[in-house]
Amino acid sequence: MKKCIFLLFPIFVYSQDLPIGNWKDFLSYTSAKEIVEIEDEIYCITRSGLFTINKNDFFISRKSKVNGLSDIGLNNIAYDSFSKTIILSYDNCNIDLIRNGVVVNISDIKRESITGKKQINDVIASNGTAYISTSFGLIILDLVNEEIKDTYKIIKNDILLDIANCSVDSSNGYHEIYIATSAGLYKGISDVILNDPNNWFLQNNITMSASSVIKNKDVGLTLYKDSGSSYLHIFYPNNNSLTEDRGLSKVYYNNGFLTKIYKDTVCMASFSNNIIDTFTSNRFVKINDIIIGNEGYIWIADSLNNILLFENYQYLESISPNGPITNSVYSIDYRNDKLYVSHGGHSNFSSNSLNMFGASIKNNYDEWENYNFYALGNARDVVASASIEDKDFFASWYDGIVVLKNGEFFIKYGYENTNGVLDTTYYSNNRIQISDLKFDLNGNLWGLNSQVNKPLFVKTVNNEWYSFSMNQDIVGLYFDELLIDNQNKKWGIIARNKGLFVYDDKGTIDYLEDDEYKILNTGIGNGNLHSMQVYCLEKDLDGEVWVGTNEGVCVFYSPELIFSNYNFDAQRILIQEGDYGQYLLSEESVKCIKIDGANRKWIGTESAGLFLLSEDGTEEIRHFTKENSPLLSDNILDIAINHRNGEVFIATELGILSYRSDATIGSINKNRVSVFPNPIKNGYNGLIAINGLSQNSIVKITDINGNLVHEGMAKGSQLTWRGDDKDGNRVSSGVYLVFNYDDDGKDKVVAKILFIHQ
Repeated sequence: MKKCIFLLFPIFVYSQDLPIGNWKDFLSYTSAKEIVEIEDEIYCITRSGLFTINKNDFFISRKSKVNGLSDIGLNNIAYDSFSKTIILSYDNCNIDLIRNGVVVNISDIKRESITGKKQINDVIASNGTAYISTSFGLIILDLVNEEIKDTYKIIKNDILLDIANCSVDSSNGYHEIYIATSAGLYKGISDVILNDPNNWFLQNNITMSASSVIKNKDVGLTLYKDSGSSYLHIFYPNNNSLTEDRGLSKVYYNNGFLTKIYKDTVCMASFSNNIIDTFTSNRFVKINDIIIGNEGYIWIADSLNNILLFENYQYLESISPNGPITNSVYSIDYRNDKLYVSHGGHSNFSSNSLNMFGASIKNNYDEWENYNFYALGNARDVVASASIEDKDFFASWYDGIVVLKNGEFFIKYGYENTNGVLDTTYYSNNRIQISDLKFDLNGNLWGLNSQVNKPLFVKTVNNEWYSFSMNQDIVGLYFDELLIDNQNKKWGIIARNKGLFVYDDKGTIDYLEDDEYKILNTGIGNGNLHSMQVYCLEKDLDGEVWVGTNEGVCVFYSPELIFSNYNFDAQRILIQEGDYGQYLLSEESVKCIKIDGANRKWIGTESAGLFLLSEDGTEEIRHFTKENSPLLSDNILDIAINHRNGEVFIATELGILSYRSDATIGSINKNRVSVFPNPIKNGYNGLIAINGLSQNSIVKITDINGNLVHEGMAKGSQLTWRGDDKDGNRVSSGVYLVFNYDDDGKDKVVAKILFIHQ
């Protein structure tokens, strides 16, 4: 069934602004899986999506779920020159066909209920037909009519064979279909009924699992796998004997030669399987695919280094779309016109994954700087970051705090150079488990350290280090997120179902005698948390502290009363549903909360996607899921907001993307009011964003003669307008004036908008 047809647009030009209501991705394309050559372009698939390289100017274009593809998790690509169709298959058995920039989604296999394993293993295409090898049979897809024509299930000895790969040979005037299966190589002839398993015949009397087959008028060969060994069998034209070839993962036939792919080596062999040349490089991690072009270029798809380009066996460059080092994300933050991504977690470290435990930083022009294990001073599992002036501080779950100055390694703080403040854990002599870092308004750096006597610590502006203890019940525990509220009190999540703590140093960091702390739990008068499993903390524009748990949300409406004798307990938000009421998101695990310029709440959940709620949380404004939006996953790990333009960055378990919202935080300098897009040209029907206005103010738009055209209220510091007048009609060509308050509360022209209708 064809689910939908739509245009595949080029990805938006990466610039400072994105139209309101639009999405874009910030994915890592570093692991190349398969590549194909289509006319003047190299097409490469990764788990994130598809990107192309123009062979003439090396221009890179990216395509993902955000800008046209139907799904995520690409696993195969093929091209049919007859119908000029690109075939893409996904891990979930979804299929996209791309022809002339139009995407057609074929979702039949994805939707089909199949007992047992359901997986697409390979796709080839020939003369308007795609042959799809799956775990449950061979599917024939008519590319011209865009529909599945047949499915061949091959059952031998009462076992449904898993088909890894197939090859079609028409050199004898009829179609011979060869399939590499879990029980050997089988052949069927297209002019017989191939729905009958009896019309598929075992070849060469070899019953080992076959991983691939090539058959054409010149050669027939099969690659077998058995107990970790590889065997190459050339069965046409001279029926060679089976040859063991350890480590061989793929084999190709081009112009009378075999191209054999191993983990880190490419071999060129004669038809008789004699090695002619061997090609290797210390840049290879795991070779997944190869294209040997007629112009002398060799394109290598590598599991870590993406596309490696060689010319006559000499390395030229690594080609990859600009993006983060990996799609694995632990936390994100937006500050100083940069997006900071911490990729680590609380994972087991190994030398094979050094590049995965780092950090990435995106600037205002969407250019990325990536920092791996070595660039961060051998610090692993980076989980959080904070910045001040020209220094970026990164929290490592194993190795203390790393500082970059102007993007270069500066210092690493640990036990020795902090007077023991960054103490090692109870159970290890070398781990310093920093879970979060935050700067207060005075420039002091606060953080949390797990499994130590004094979990809360600070580095002052004078580089003095102090740590703070609380009651013995939380000594040696794990900690997660840190929040500094409007009264400069420090809130911390005690991980693993232990609730929260609040600490007040009274503004005298070096004097401990007047300090106060409180452990918040489910007790009335002691926090009244509805759950001790706390995942996140956030303060809103009114200073209220919002708490996300495994059972929804609660709010501390008066955090300033924590150490008073007055009631400060958290409250849950009651939502009316028909005749019944229920607590806000009570069935969801809330993993992250962020506040936008209109004091609205963006809430990310573990399994229900992303919510945008009204200021008080009682109204659902948006609910994005992977089914109704470009969201990559319904598991939202973290959220960050660019308050200058309202762009909301969303970290999912499968990578990062953003959504341009309609609320920003007010600009102090009214001369910075901006309009996007401007001018408004014929054909543009989207929202017009007027940004940098007075906070939550009335905005008036008039024509050049002073006639009122539109009036509205800014959300935060941004107003959106559809370009229509009070009667709902599109305004005419000309200049329109935007009026907003100046510092004296008087209307003032702050922007001009030009409409051009041709």
